[in-house]
Amino acid sequence: MTDRILEVDNLSVKFGDTTVVDGVSFYLNAGEIVALVGESGSGKSVSALSVLQLLPYPQASHPSGSIVLGGEEMLGASKADLQAIRGGEVGMIFQEPMTSLNPLHTVGKQIGETLRVHKGLTRRESRSKALGLLERVQLPDPNGKLDAYPHQLSGGQRQRVMIAMALANSPKLLIADEPTTALDVTIQASILELLKELNRDMGMAILMISHDLGIVRRMAGRVYVMNNGKVVENGPTEQLFTKPEHTYTNHLLNSRPSGRPAPLLKDNNEIVSAEDLQVGYNIGKGWFGKSEQFIAVQPMSFSVSAGETLAVVGESGSGKTSLGLATLKLIPSSGRICYLGSNIQDLKPAALKNLRRNMQMVFQDPYGSLSPRLTVRDIVAEGLSVHERHLSPAEVDARVVEALEEVGLEASWMSRYPHEFSGGQRQRISLARAQVLRPDFIVLDEPTSALDMSVQSQIVDLLRELQQRHQLAYLFISHDLAVVRALAHRVMVMKEGVVVEQGDAEQLFERPQTAYTQALLDAALLPED
Repeated sequence: MTDRILEVDNLSVKFGDTTVVDGVSFYLNAGEIVALVGESGSGKSVSALSVLQLLPYPQASHPSGSIVLGGEEMLGASKADLQAIRGGEVGMIFQEPMTSLNPLHTVGKQIGETLRVHKGLTRRESRSKALGLLERVQLPDPNGKLDAYPHQLSGGQRQRVMIAMALANSPKLLIADEPTTALDVTIQASILELLKELNRDMGMAILMISHDLGIVRRMAGRVYVMNNGKVVENGPTEQLFTKPEHTYTNHLLNSRPSGRPAPLLKDNNEIVSAEDLQVGYNIGKGWFGKSEQFIAVQPMSFSVSAGETLAVVGESGSGKTSLGLATLKLIPSSGRICYLGSNIQDLKPAALKNLRRNMQMVFQDPYGSLSPRLTVRDIVAEGLSVHERHLSPAEVDARVVEALEEVGLEASWMSRYPHEFSGGQRQRISLARAQVLRPDFIVLDEPTSALDMSVQSQIVDLLRELQQRHQLAYLFISHDLAVVRALAHRVMVMKEGVVVEQGDAEQLFERPQTAYTQALLDAALLPED
């Protein structure tokens, strides 16, 4: 008989008077990988956090349900029992390791703490065990990383530390909540391979929470699809992917960004170009007081024409964002930067200020880039107050309404604040803020990475529509190659500040010329056309 590790039956969760999980049931057997999938707000993370009673009680409550873990009922379990289970029988990997790790303690201390709590090891014993765990999760220089703080590690390294902590006490069940969302594709692939290896070698069951169906298909044996707090469909992974029965499952499967950008018009004007552009950051003083520099972007050249998207891809630290900021003259750089053929590198601040209206930026995190204290009207109108002061309040309102409607938002929402909108709606507000000034060049820095796939697809469609209508030139920065393929005419691949390959998007996707580009494509899990 198969060992049942976890059985959730008719689970409901309320926050105050609002039901967020309604009658959810699922189970895991020993050594099995099962996925809960759905868009943001579907209830998948809340269901998983309920297993370890990690919700904000007493605001959260369970009107109904049962959670049996290893034969023991978790709902109503004592604090002592829960403490023994958390990090003991059950490990947890959270979505954002930087906020889950204590910034004041070293990696070794944080891993050692869970070993001392659950196994009573001495400091010396726990440090030795922690070193073994870091080696097991293939962290580079594990001995050196023991005394490092979280901020000194990359995103992929922090996630490996989280996995090491979760594995410290050889759990029977690992709950992985979006464990690779914030990671580059190559790092994501290595983390997923590590999880499969641990599942295979340790016989550890894994409950994976994800909105990325490519990952789910690669990892899970069975899938539960959630929507509006309910399980709408479940079954073996291949069956669910090839013969989905529920309309929502079909919606998820068809929501990955697709299509291609519109063909370029002939003889389009060159909007922005750069020649021998280099970006460096001062990192302190060297011998004889001379400043030392870290070169984030080695000398490189590019151009973008009206109606064209040039995508810049590469892993974290490759120099993508530095390139985008330098192109807009938001950070110092050397070399030539031309707008409509004129070198803007040495422009005076007043002249550069006038140019800003034509060269805009949309940031990765729509919530962090929007002031929580301003209404949507004031956020979108902010640029007009700087660049078009002659407009009357009524004219400003008219321009704001035009910009909002153009990105698919309602004019009646002008008086609302950013926290009242979903992630996709906030990104539309960011686009409206840029578009209200009617620019001809926009730098898009990972504008879809924080969004569900169906929302990503909507934003990609919107960007293509805006580009065609206004012949916008985009510099599109991303590590998501599915989005890049749907938007880009040309692609520039960067690694450690160097452009290793560039060319026509279709040719690069079909016939990459470098091993690094091929590795990115292999790790991206791109669907067949």
